[in-house]
Amino acid sequence: MRPNIKRVEVQGFRSFGSGRQSVDLSDTVSAFWGGNSQGKTSLAEAFEFLLTGQIIRRDMQGSSKDEFSDALRNAHLASTALVQVAADIACADGITRKLTRTLVGDYNKSTTACTSKLEIDGKPAAEPDLQSVLGIKLSQRPLQAPVLAQHTLGYVFSTPPNDRATYFRAVLDTQDLEDFRQAVASLSPLLSTPELEGLRNLAAVEGITSDLPSAALIRRSETLESASTALGDTVSELLASISVTPEGPLANRANQLEQSLEVIQSKTFPLALFGRKADVAWVDLPPNAKDVIQQFETEKSAIELEARRLVGLYSAALSLPEVASQEGDADCPLCLTPHAFTEARRDALKTELQKAETYQLAEANLRSLLGSIDHALELLSTNVVAALPKLVSAGPSERRSAGFTTARLVELSGNRSLVEAWTRALLKLCRVAYALLRVVRSAKAMVQSLLDDIEKWQGAEPLSALLREARRLCAALQEEAAEYAGPTQAVYEPIKKVVDQSTITTGWSALIDCCTNPRSLVADLDTARRLEARRKDLEKALKEIDAANGKVQDEKLSDLSSQVVEWWERLRPEESTYFEGVQRRSPTARRTIDLRVALSPNEDRTEAKPRNAVAVLSQSQLHCLGLALFLARAVKEGSTFLVLDDPVLSSDDDFRPNFNSSVIEALIAQGIQVIILTQDHKSWKDIGHRWSHRGAVQLQILRSDPRIGSELRSASDTLATMLGKAQPLIRSQEPDQRKEGAMMLRQAIERFSKELIVRDRVSRGDSNASITDYDGKDFGTYSAQAHSLLSKDPADPGKLTAAYANVTSGPHDDVPPSLAQLVHASGDIRKLKKDYLP
Repeated sequence: MRPNIKRVEVQGFRSFGSGRQSVDLSDTVSAFWGGNSQGKTSLAEAFEFLLTGQIIRRDMQGSSKDEFSDALRNAHLASTALVQVAADIACADGITRKLTRTLVGDYNKSTTACTSKLEIDGKPAAEPDLQSVLGIKLSQRPLQAPVLAQHTLGYVFSTPPNDRATYFRAVLDTQDLEDFRQAVASLSPLLSTPELEGLRNLAAVEGITSDLPSAALIRRSETLESASTALGDTVSELLASISVTPEGPLANRANQLEQSLEVIQSKTFPLALFGRKADVAWVDLPPNAKDVIQQFETEKSAIELEARRLVGLYSAALSLPEVASQEGDADCPLCLTPHAFTEARRDALKTELQKAETYQLAEANLRSLLGSIDHALELLSTNVVAALPKLVSAGPSERRSAGFTTARLVELSGNRSLVEAWTRALLKLCRVAYALLRVVRSAKAMVQSLLDDIEKWQGAEPLSALLREARRLCAALQEEAAEYAGPTQAVYEPIKKVVDQSTITTGWSALIDCCTNPRSLVADLDTARRLEARRKDLEKALKEIDAANGKVQDEKLSDLSSQVVEWWERLRPEESTYFEGVQRRSPTARRTIDLRVALSPNEDRTEAKPRNAVAVLSQSQLHCLGLALFLARAVKEGSTFLVLDDPVLSSDDDFRPNFNSSVIEALIAQGIQVIILTQDHKSWKDIGHRWSHRGAVQLQILRSDPRIGSELRSASDTLATMLGKAQPLIRSQEPDQRKEGAMMLRQAIERFSKELIVRDRVSRGDSNASITDYDGKDFGTYSAQAHSLLSKDPADPGKLTAAYANVTSGPHDDVPPSLAQLVHASGDIRKLKKDYLP
């Protein structure tokens, strides 16, 4: 058993009002009839909303999303009114479950989608539950629901090529192949050669205008040796071109070129004065510095100052031979006092001497630490000076004589604001650098003072404070250097370009940079080669993937084409213009799918010429092709039910019978439940009669009052059918159509009166009462009886009389009733029907 819809319920959605509308559906064919603007498309979109939570028309029509703001709730309902679509689904396990979707948030002026709540048997559900619980499988986006409407039927013909290809990948279930292809293709950006300095410099070298044959060899170098040779030869050729004799190894020749470049460019502008060394880096103290200081301070506190001063004398006294070997009291060897050098004094001197030796070791360690600090401070001072641009150390006089002035900078750069920004950055850089140098000098002076006289040591804090400040300023200098780089580059680049062009030295500095670090250049070249090889491998892989994907797609397109041809032949059999197939535009095409037809001048379809369907088919033919594509997709994807909104054009009389017979027959044979919505009354009747033996049901969609909304009715409600059929005619501006509408309204009024009388007779026990009792009788013979039964409102009998009078002139007089008369009569009879024949 395949899932199908047993019953549908709609409330507040689109043209449906606050009253809940519901009808039972056939397992085979359910045909809804309704005139224009009665709610057929709203019902089709109700099925779509129930299954997907959206309506695809918002994405396929409308120049902007906000045009569909508040489009799902009936415009005549309050914003708090319930908007809900529900259906009883007979599932494969034999259980009927209720699927309900309730609108939570309508479309608004933003691009966000509407929000809704999905439930199965009153419990929250999600889209995957449609298949896992109910057995309903949706298609891929954008056309997910098995609902065909006018705006979706032509989607394949009007959509851009990429979207058409995506649509067919979904139909053919090959999207995973395209996803894999895209995943592989997405690796390409990862294999792009990064912005490597060596390659950037090499590109500049290759742009040098001088005749440098060896320059072409640099890029082909694969080893450091070959690169160095090519660079050296290139530099030699460039030096020779300016009459400079190359000397020594690569580094020497690069230095020659740098000096020559500086001389040449200085005649135009001294670019070298912008030069500065690498940024300053702080050198941390030795890791044992804290232990060394602590040991020194401990040992210093353990021995008195006088003892530290006399330690040499004590050592000399104890080293005397007579003292070292003597026992007992003796004369002092220093002051010659008799018997003063006792055993106890000798032991005391030995103790003091031992303490002094430990102190001396600690002092030596501290002096070594201070020496390291002094060296680090000296290195820091040198680096700070080197980190400043050369123009700072050059001094004002030298800068002016070299032509390095603000006016010249503005002239060459062409932008005063850039020069001013660079000047501000330079001043900030110098300010921090000078502050750092002052702290370094203070720290060095303190270290030198301690090295001269270690007794001046009063603890580590004074020196530590200076070192902390130096470290802080060092970090600040690094920050300012980073800030300085941007404005400098902004000024330097345009000036360098002018100088390079005027001195014909473009690319020279890049060549010098390559010579400075050839190892880095070789590494960059190797990186570029490896990435290029991988890119070629990737391109080859993509071509192989495209070929394989194309083969799979062609096979599946061929299978789909066969199915579409079958449906086309059911709709338009034996035509000389016929559908040929869906195919890729070329063997290498990935994103272009064509719909091909054949045009034959002969009935036997010989001598046919292939053409693109979009270009040559009529609107009727395109309509049939869109329907054939939809049906082929539905069958292929295993859809268990279809909702078709006006599947055949109302003007297409030649092919409507084919749909009503051959197409529906094939769908029923596939076990597909067919739900048809049509404005063509003949088709509706034909489908009902033709398939009644298969349980087909006829239903109606009526909308007499916008505030009440569209109503769903069974075909057994003949009076409602008569009123519904009259609606488009009585509102016509064409007199003959209004005449026909007036006649239909008169018949409806007569039908109302007969039903009212028969219902009264039955209620009073006349079981044989029937409408046929009044066939052939004039309205005047039973109108009085009908009037007597209109007792709910004293005005009701008059309404019936007036309505009949307004429409009776229609079929008899030359002048038809006015539109207002007919609309008023229709409204009155609908109101009477609602009150007396609910």
